[in-house]
Amino acid sequence: MDSSIYQQSSVPLGDPEICEKYFACYPVRQLDAEVLADAICTITGSTEEYSSAVPEPFTFIPAQNRSIELADGSITSQFLEMFGRPSRDTGLLCERDNEPSAAQRRELLNSTHIQGKLEKNTRLNNWMRNARNRPAELAKIVYLNVLSRYPTESELEAIAEYRKTTRLNMRQTAVDLTWALVNSKEFLYKH
Repeated sequence: MDSSIYQQSSVPLGDPEICEKYFACYPVRQLDAEVLADAICTITGSTEEYSSAVPEPFTFIPAQNRSIELADGSITSQFLEMFGRPSRDTGLLCERDNEPSAAQRRELLNSTHIQGKLEKNTRLNNWMRNARNRPAELAKIVYLNVLSRYPTESELEAIAEYRKTTRLNMRQTAVDLTWALVNSKEFLYKH
């Protein structure tokens, strides 16, 4: 992680095609399906339920297992399939489809599954307790937990304006903010 190659920016300093061809910049790529599912579960303090269509040897996977730990290709979910998890028939990387699609965007924006995870967020209570009824502090905590950075001044102003115009309580504002950040390019892509 200390190498200059690893620390390259995703912003090309010249022609993007040439820079990517010669590894002069880090290519921006969408998170793998398993990583995305685990990231959402980590943020919300939830788990996923997986079961196998093949009854032997394991039909149900323990809830504490992460998606990236699923070794069997027959153990899957609609979410993992939609976001490009391969069936692992050949074991080749080209089986994986990491290209963004309209169905993926719709899933993240409108899914009752994602909405349920965000609204039942078990970590949100701790975030609110640490914010001590200060909306700007709660926004900082949400940004740190979702994007691993502090919000900019303009982002804090936009959040304050949103809260003022919608008249939502702090909890619902935090849920909406988390949902917005989960749908951001900064969250969904390796960069």
